[in-house]
Amino acid sequence: MMNMLRPYQMAAIEAVCKSLINHRSTLLVLPTGCGKTVCFAKVAEHFRSFGLVLVLAHREELLHQAQEKIEAWTHLSCGIEQADQHVLPLYPPDVVIASVQTLSRPSRLTRFSPDAFSFIIVDEAHHSPANTYLTILRHFSDAKVCGVTATPDRLDKKAMGAVYESVAYVYEIRDAIEQKYLVPIRQRSVQIHSLDLSRVRTTAGDLNEGDLEKLMMEERHLHEVAIPTVELAGDRPTLVFCATIAHARALADVLHRYKADSATSIDGSFSHDQREKTLARFINGEVQFLCNVALLGEGIDIPRISCVTMARPTKSRALYAQQIGRGTRPCPPLKEDLLVLDVCGNAGKHALVSALDILDGNTDLEVKERAQQLCNARDMTIMEALEEAAKDVAAEKRNAILAKARYQAVDVDPFVVLGVLPRAGRWGGAEITDKQVEILTKAKIPWESLDRGQASQVITALFERRQQGLCTLPMAKQLMRFGLNPDVSFDMAKRQLDAIAAAKWRPSAAHMEYVRGMGM
Repeated sequence: MMNMLRPYQMAAIEAVCKSLINHRSTLLVLPTGCGKTVCFAKVAEHFRSFGLVLVLAHREELLHQAQEKIEAWTHLSCGIEQADQHVLPLYPPDVVIASVQTLSRPSRLTRFSPDAFSFIIVDEAHHSPANTYLTILRHFSDAKVCGVTATPDRLDKKAMGAVYESVAYVYEIRDAIEQKYLVPIRQRSVQIHSLDLSRVRTTAGDLNEGDLEKLMMEERHLHEVAIPTVELAGDRPTLVFCATIAHARALADVLHRYKADSATSIDGSFSHDQREKTLARFINGEVQFLCNVALLGEGIDIPRISCVTMARPTKSRALYAQQIGRGTRPCPPLKEDLLVLDVCGNAGKHALVSALDILDGNTDLEVKERAQQLCNARDMTIMEALEEAAKDVAAEKRNAILAKARYQAVDVDPFVVLGVLPRAGRWGGAEITDKQVEILTKAKIPWESLDRGQASQVITALFERRQQGLCTLPMAKQLMRFGLNPDVSFDMAKRQLDAIAAAKWRPSAAHMEYVRGMGM
């Protein structure tokens, strides 16, 4: 079957090629699971006509992944430059795929002349500001550069603009989900009230690893993470991201206690064979929970993952996006969505990242908070929660504006509440009496602009309301403030106002529907 590019991939490839006409370097941003390797393979094919191509990556898995995609999607030949694997500079392949750690060494870099490559692709380009990458890019200073990443933001604040002159194309994760290239995301908060993150320091913009390990390794916290993970994940294949290697091993052990033979851990100390065997056990369904630190945050493609537990709270949007991105790939018919379990505690001074920030980082804080409540209370995706929360908050703001307008109108003209518009009569123009002033003052009605005839009409309306069993004027004014009928009984007004007060005088649209229903 012939490989077919998706519409956004064709647009991305075209945008990169156009951008590099006027710039030396450009950035392509695609969410995890949207085929960035396929895109840069086709871009490499285009630029091969100008000279040799170099692909830079920092992980072994990424090197082989790039080779597989380039060979599957193009007719270009590939060779790997890593450790004891070499390409021959005199007889190079079309594309050299190099480990950054290897090629940045002077003994390896100087094997290639500065004009050896006309085009460089940087995979996981958010690492580009590191010195190892810059050393290579400076050596091949005349080559065009395309960086590809799912997460262009960096916590250490080193500007990506120092490496890339332009951004050619950005495809948002929200668009990918709506267009069904990625699965919807559901989020649940795992509340651990005894977890006090306020004690954790910040290092390089994120939670300090040592502090976090000490806290998360407390026996009670291991159980408080394990229990809801087992309960909420159900039978979903689950990837668990932990604070440190020790934390990953300990949490896997506790998970195993709650669900026998269900969990294991993996880390960088494993040999290549050990890593492959452990991953195979997870991929084949022999274990349900696979605990790691950051080893599986990039370069791992396991579509069957349908739950990610973030047992490592983080302030890094980039880290969070990379890690939950491991579970956003479709895998029909095995999964319909991704469940993200966020471990939460007392964040203190820390602004922790959640899946809501990844899907819609520019959303109003009030909408985010409401959406989080909906995710925790109801079975709905984050997109659905954000949309419903946005509608609710917008409706409440409109209601608040209307209520304020009504309240102001009542303050200016209380006679709207009374159902009487004072007009001159028999006593028109005559001075208001002391007794009338006493009655109106007690009823909290401004009387300064009334004459004796108008005051008489208002007092008559007040007595009639009392005889009809209607609520007091202050009650009526409060009811009108919230868009409710002021002409109700004292008891009904009290019930409705008590219900609004229970919502701290900031009722939601749904709550107001309930209050209105009382009067029907």
